[in-house]
Amino acid sequence: MGRSVRRRWIVMASVMIVAVCLVGFQGANPARAAGVVTLNLYIGGDTNIFDLWKKAFLPAFTKRYPQYKANMVELLHDNGSEGIYAKILAAKRTGRTVDVDLWETTPGFLDQGIAEGLWVKLSPKLVSNVTKVPAPTLEAVDYYGLPYRGSSVVIGYNSQFIKNPPQTFDDLVAWIKANPGKFTYCDPNTCGSGTAFVTAAIYRYTSAEKFAAKAYDTKDEAAWAPGWKLLKELQPAMYNNGFHPNGNVAVLQLLAQQNIWMASVWSDMGLDWYSRGQLPKTMRFIQITPPLMGDDSRVMVPAGSAHLEGALTLLNWLLTPEAQTMVIDVVAGYPGIDWKYMPESVRQKFIDVAKAFAPWPNPKYLADIKRLWHEQVVGG
Repeated sequence: MGRSVRRRWIVMASVMIVAVCLVGFQGANPARAAGVVTLNLYIGGDTNIFDLWKKAFLPAFTKRYPQYKANMVELLHDNGSEGIYAKILAAKRTGRTVDVDLWETTPGFLDQGIAEGLWVKLSPKLVSNVTKVPAPTLEAVDYYGLPYRGSSVVIGYNSQFIKNPPQTFDDLVAWIKANPGKFTYCDPNTCGSGTAFVTAAIYRYTSAEKFAAKAYDTKDEAAWAPGWKLLKELQPAMYNNGFHPNGNVAVLQLLAQQNIWMASVWSDMGLDWYSRGQLPKTMRFIQITPPLMGDDSRVMVPAGSAHLEGALTLLNWLLTPEAQTMVIDVVAGYPGIDWKYMPESVRQKFIDVAKAFAPWPNPKYLADIKRLWHEQVVGG
């Protein structure tokens, strides 16, 4: 074959290769042609929160930002969170990035991570919508966790059977004693609504602020003795002579079946079940005095996130009206942004429950409360 012929074959082959490449490029989705970034999310909580992320947040976010997709790992009741924290910490200490871009978990891991420098500190420069969040909420964790939704533990009661619900904790105790078998709370080791009731009994005789502070001394736990005594006395008056179901859902099921008339429940789960018709139409929800515990649910971005820009984009989107409306419509949660940014109709919907709530004990005291409840109340 002559040089001129070989040259023509080389040119033709080059043209064919370019043509194939062009066809392949033009056939791809233009929005995703540059490559899609996968954000790794670890979400701790109950099934309703998983649905909020999977069925509402993430489809809407990826539609708005098609350059991202999400890989979500569910941590039911935060099981497995110790391993996630250990992975983030190990990456930080070895100077590596980590495949955790966003994490929703309990306050204890947030606090531990702040001390280790694990989280991105939020600012309007990084997350512009953070200015809509009440400053005290951000200051409580020194701007290291984004409060995208809130809820509190309230008292759910069936107005078909209860015409004058308790207004105070002492009233609640009196009602339980007068109506044996019609109240219960879940095992505090399986759900926060049970932990809140147990902690309220302890706070009845102590200072909430003292045990919510960062200081920790087991000697101070001697002040809990009257609370344990009260809870032990209430055991025979609980549903089924002292039965405490596992998890928030199990409590709501007892209310739905009218096996009990009253219980401590999470505001968001209770209102969500009610709106779906899974609870009797006569169910009502109130906050007592002093209030039960509550908190803002926060998400953190590890400083070593491999996809920091995408994670911060997601945080900012979570504070948009679109996402905050989903919090209310899907799980009946409180908005993460200030109530003044929400419509009047929304504020009226939450008027009986969206009130101040008591602080949780710090993580070490909280762990002791759960352990000692088994020893002092249901054991022995």
